[in-house]
Amino acid sequence: MKFVDARTLPGFGLVMGVTSAVSFGTSGPLAKGLIDSGWSSAAVTAVRLGAGSLLLLVPLILLRRNLFAQWARSPMLVIAYGILGVAVVQLSFFNAVRYLDVPVALLIEYSGLILVVAYDWLIRGRTPTTLTGIGCVVALTGLVMVIVGGGDIGDIDPVGFVWAVIAGVGLAAYFILATEDFGTSGQSVEPLALTTGGLLLGTAVIGIAGALGLLPMAAGTGSTVLADTSVPWWLVALAIAGISTSLAYVTGVHAVRLLGATPASFVALIEVLSSAVVSWWLLGQTMTVAQLAGAAVLLSGLVAVNMGGRLKSDSQLAARVPVE
Repeated sequence: MKFVDARTLPGFGLVMGVTSAVSFGTSGPLAKGLIDSGWSSAAVTAVRLGAGSLLLLVPLILLRRNLFAQWARSPMLVIAYGILGVAVVQLSFFNAVRYLDVPVALLIEYSGLILVVAYDWLIRGRTPTTLTGIGCVVALTGLVMVIVGGGDIGDIDPVGFVWAVIAGVGLAAYFILATEDFGTSGQSVEPLALTTGGLLLGTAVIGIAGALGLLPMAAGTGSTVLADTSVPWWLVALAIAGISTSLAYVTGVHAVRLLGATPASFVALIEVLSSAVVSWWLLGQTMTVAQLAGAAVLLSGLVAVNMGGRLKSDSQLAARVPVE
């Protein structure tokens, strides 16, 4: 019997991207529930990354993958991915939702996709298209609308804003580092191995910082209130580890590998919608009309950024095709 590699099926990369975005969208509301019940942001991050990495080790063991051989292909990639693309972005985002509503924090974080454009331009030498430049300006305009849309600019907590911006830097690193051609060894690290290595390293970084007293570690065993219902803390933690972490990261890396960083980051914008819906359902959080308008402008700008990136890639590909 001949088996078909699912990765070669049309639309598989898109399915992976949507699955990742929807799964990531549950992390903020679930984490906010634990934080409101007395957990520290660092403790939630440690549980998320630690439990998530353990869940991923099971299929790796069953598949008999040599993790160390995989990581040795590009060790600096795994280290950078674990610190920037995992630990920094997760800890910063969970700190941001302490002070901001989840959808607002996520919109600020996703503005970090503009940094991907800047990286491609300044480091990789890929000049952005006019559409990409316009998209960046529109996205930043939308961000300002979200910030001031609650009424007075003081409604956006500056501490939460700074944490969300740092999370945006980590998000940009996540997309840049997850691209298959980033390593220099000539061999890419498999998505499952890269994700597991990143989560393990991220757990170690957060754990060591907590042990040294650099990060506050506080956790409770009381129930968490979600959608006006008491939910056991361990069930929320398991959902964060399994859905918001393991499933989200693995499918996300697959999506970036199959679609490319720019198209994958466009699909990932679905996370904003997912987070808004889940936040409304579980936490009762809503945005003002002005903030919703700003969100629409911001997302429109990011769509333009991604469309500009795709047009650039298509033109470069066409330039390499010989004319008969």
